[in-house]
Amino acid sequence: MTIFSILHCEIRKIIRSNVFGLVFLVFAFGPIMMGVGILSGDGGDLNWQMYLEELVKNLAALGLIGYTFIAAWVFGREFTDKTMKDLLVKPVSRSRIVMAKLLVVLAWNVLLSVYMFAVSLAIGGVLGLTGWSAILIGHIFLRFVVTSLLFIVVTTPGIFLANVSKGYLAPLALILVIVICSNVLASMGFAPYFPWTIPGVFQSTGFLNLSSIIILALTGIAGVVGTFAWWRYAEQP
Repeated sequence: MTIFSILHCEIRKIIRSNVFGLVFLVFAFGPIMMGVGILSGDGGDLNWQMYLEELVKNLAALGLIGYTFIAAWVFGREFTDKTMKDLLVKPVSRSRIVMAKLLVVLAWNVLLSVYMFAVSLAIGGVLGLTGWSAILIGHIFLRFVVTSLLFIVVTTPGIFLANVSKGYLAPLALILVIVICSNVLASMGFAPYFPWTIPGVFQSTGFLNLSSIIILALTGIAGVVGTFAWWRYAEQP
């Protein structure tokens, strides 16, 4: 089997699952509730720039949890659904299976980030915000997509944990702890040095220093390498 055949199988499994539609509903619910809350608090003085910058900032936690859940679920469901044995008997190398799953996770999460932003734009349009500018929207959208990609990078340790724990509950528990730690460390000034707060730094400033980039890259690489190594050397069920 080629990598494209495996990708096709993975995409079909995801689209046919109940989780696929449910995740889109959850990702729409977040922008809707946050947008309404922001507008209710600021009244009629809110414009497009204030609205989107505040909304995107508030969506960071939802994105981190959501992206991690998706990444962990794509791998962990093979254990919870007891389909790992069926997957391993296919005439394809384990590295190709891992690569296909990683590509699916990346594509799904990027699609969701664009979807969240589109829902946010729709809410702002319905509420009649002032100050629309294509340049402004494009700038915020670009920063939001880059931030989403940075959050996706730090989901790789969750993927590794999903394989080690043979499920997706452990990564979700870990990410809840990380969210709490992120708030504490950010308040202490360590946001540029903690992998899961670094994307938020970029969202706020549009810039990352070299140490933050290195920390982020090492975190992402460690998760990917660990996942490939686990599939290669760990005893499978």
